[in-house]
Parts: sequence; structure tokens; C-alpha cells
Amino acid sequence: MITNFEEHTHELTNEEMEILPIVVHGFRNYKKDNPIKAELIVTRMNEFLSARGFKTKMSQPRLRKMVNYIRTNGIIPLIATSHGYFTSDCTETIQEQIKSLQERANSIQRCAEGLKKFL
Repeated sequence: MITNFEEHTHELTNEEMEILPIVVHGFRNYKKDNPIKAELIVTRMNEFLSARGFKTKMSQPRLRKMVNYIRTNGIIPLIATSHGYFTSDCTETIQEQIKSLQERANSIQRCAEGLKKFL
């Protein structure tokens, strides 16, 4: 859970864990040449969940939490770009995603260091 974002970053709920395999299965259908955007995933998942009586509604922050879980637990090689999400077994593509994640983490760390100057 992330401070100031608790509502969106709490651990996956039991119902979210129940639908996680469905989300994973869906991601497998998307490759580099046909990525899917988060907005469309959320819309389609909410239609799917509603039609089956699930109480959970997916949001983009909760989708990102599921993506984090999928990656952290090495479930599938899930890639995110400005074009959307897709899976890839390409070593180069996975290495690029790792580099992107590390660059974002470094950028966040530099922001934190800058804010420390005000303390």
C-alpha cells in the first residue's frame, strides 16, 4: 500500500484475486502489434463482471495494481507502453520494459530527494 494512495493501492481483494486469472488470460491475447489500452480493459472487464454478478468494479488504478501483482509474481511477461499493454516473450522487449521501470523508479527517487530539501 502506498501512503496517500491507500484507496487505490491496497492489496488485491478476494474478489480481485478471483478475477485475476481472467485478466491474465485476456492479456495473453495482446501482442506488440495489437496492444490494449487500460481504458478499454476497464470497460470490457466491468461489462464482464456486471454480467456475471460480481460486486467488484475495475478502475484504472486497480488495473495497475493487478498489473503490479502479475509482474511482481512473474505470472506473464506483461509489457506496458504508451500504446497499451501486451505480452511478449522477446528478450529485447522484456529488457526494454525492465529499463523503463528502472528509469521511472529512479525519476521518482530523484523527486523524493528534491522534496527532502524542504525539510
